[in-house]
Amino acid sequence: MRGFCSMGWLLLVLLLGDGLSVSGQGRDSIAMYGVLDTVQVVRRRIQHANEANAGARVSHIDPEIIQANKTRSMAELLTDYTSVYIKSLGMGALSTASFRGAGASQTRVNWNGINITPPMSGTFDFSQIPVFFTDNISLYYGSSHVKNGTGAIGGSVNFFTDPVWQRGVSGKVLGEFGSYGTHTGGGQVNIGTARASFKTRYYYQHSDNDYTYINKILTNVPFRERRQDARYTQWAAMQEAYFRLSPYTRLTAVGWYQENSRMLPQPLGLVNTSHEKQWEVNARAYAGLDFAKGIHALHLKAAWLYYRQNYDKWYEGGFFDPEGNRNKSQTWQAVADYSVAPCENLVADVTVTYGYDRVRVCSYMDIDSSKYVLGDVVYDIPEVEPPVVARRNVVSLQASVQWSPLAWLSVNGQYMFEHNDSRGVSTGALGMVANLLGRELQVKGSVAYNYRFPSMNDLYWRPGGNPEVRPEKGYSYDMAVSYRKDFNRQWAFDAEAAGYLMYIDDWILWLPKDGNQWIWTPQNHRNVRSVGTELYGKLTYTPGAWRFTGSGNFSWSQSRTRKKKHVDDGSYLKQIPYVPRFKWNLRAAAEWKGAFFSWQITYIGRRFTTTDEEYATDPYPVHNLAAGYGYRFRNGMRITPQLRVDNLFDKYYESTQYYPMPLRNCLFSMMWEF
Repeated sequence: MRGFCSMGWLLLVLLLGDGLSVSGQGRDSIAMYGVLDTVQVVRRRIQHANEANAGARVSHIDPEIIQANKTRSMAELLTDYTSVYIKSLGMGALSTASFRGAGASQTRVNWNGINITPPMSGTFDFSQIPVFFTDNISLYYGSSHVKNGTGAIGGSVNFFTDPVWQRGVSGKVLGEFGSYGTHTGGGQVNIGTARASFKTRYYYQHSDNDYTYINKILTNVPFRERRQDARYTQWAAMQEAYFRLSPYTRLTAVGWYQENSRMLPQPLGLVNTSHEKQWEVNARAYAGLDFAKGIHALHLKAAWLYYRQNYDKWYEGGFFDPEGNRNKSQTWQAVADYSVAPCENLVADVTVTYGYDRVRVCSYMDIDSSKYVLGDVVYDIPEVEPPVVARRNVVSLQASVQWSPLAWLSVNGQYMFEHNDSRGVSTGALGMVANLLGRELQVKGSVAYNYRFPSMNDLYWRPGGNPEVRPEKGYSYDMAVSYRKDFNRQWAFDAEAAGYLMYIDDWILWLPKDGNQWIWTPQNHRNVRSVGTELYGKLTYTPGAWRFTGSGNFSWSQSRTRKKKHVDDGSYLKQIPYVPRFKWNLRAAAEWKGAFFSWQITYIGRRFTTTDEEYATDPYPVHNLAAGYGYRFRNGMRITPQLRVDNLFDKYYESTQYYPMPLRNCLFSMMWEF
């Protein structure tokens, strides 16, 4: 790894030197892979989403940031460029997201407006989503965006795919090689006509993931050792088709297939006598019809989601029976969204959503009967319970009205009723937004009530599932002030400050059942108050051919248990485990005639690992560096080499206690665009 990094530093010098000596093109490069597709228009989609959500805080990851991180996972992107906290078990391992001191299960994930949060676990693994398969990403904070549906008590991550209406054939091919046997490949082909657009993507990544780290657990003297049982492989393909049926109608169809295979490493301190492996398949299909004419707009969506998971565990020497299970789920969703603007300052919207979940949960795999025969003695063979098939029907009705009594002021109200099998719940939100100083200054706020139904695992997992566990409830109050101004052709400034207060009741925790340490079951055991602040800023300076950018995020979150469960409850008024009080990131970037350079810092504060705050993980900063040069040929093709160095200063850190993260990691990539 160190040899590769040494070669990387040499390449960095060569790249920057080449970038300073070769004549650049007339168009500015943007971060890693040059000029963005000009047909990607984010604002229209965001504007439509905000028509029913005036007061919520919404942030968008810059398209140039998405372009610069095409070979990374969504987990890495959210860690480095947002205020969302990502708890990770390592590269390619389980990585979950939490907003504003809420839990990972209280984060919802939407793809093209369809909820793809797994119905079984209720928790999304962001390490399994390649940034290469997204075009636009937006984050909704808090529970005020009721139109997002249930489950988004903390917030939601929304990503979209977009068409390329450019006539002819275009595309890109990328390859990346780095430390720890990591290599990535991807390709995208776009075919466009006046009335149709097709996009095909393919992505592959493998890593031996055998990075070295410092073991501080097994002995009093820290020592370096190599990570074992951490390799992973993932590949995916996506096919998109877009059709302009008329000037007012567009039809969309997208298919997405992905496979992930990974070993599950053990935490530090355990002697590695067992091995665990997980294989997952995700198949997603989406179809949408969008119609807009005059004062009317109709959006119809349908989706099918399939998930399969094979888990295997075996022991060295074969002294114990292998274990494992086979689980799978299917989800069907249909959405009809109609909006009308009867007058210039009024917009009304009605949405009906139907979802059907079917999960098949297995217990342990078939037991090898030969292991229960010793000589002439036959021992009793344990019986394996048959798989459980569970179903869930969810119907929701959402209605909203947005009214603009003044040119600079908008208010809105939202209501949603959801019927989840035999349970019905109503939620709602109120919001306002004021645009001042010629829309340069914006003030908005909202109050909302939302909830999250238990996951299918909470209800039916064996052993321990609890069909009687209650839904979680969330009440949120937030306010944000933002300021955007282009001072002249050279200077541009964008900033936002937000504050929030959330109450989360009936938080579901898995705890020992009736004091039995062998059987854990979900229980409504926690009531939480979360209060905090979020800051965002971006400054751009463009003198001539140069472009300098500085941006960053800061978050402070105090998320505490606010009620005692018993007299000696040590968690009372203590920070929720794995919720850092502080997180911030900064990015400084410079571009000049095709050459680009960026320095990015992410800081994660101390996270307590126990409810009584007796134990915690250390805070840590991680520095990442990227540099490269984009050269455009006369025929329009472009080639962009880049060097990226993650964890530049070789910092030892743990995102999850006893799961070490990689030290310095060097990666060299090449992108060819045509």
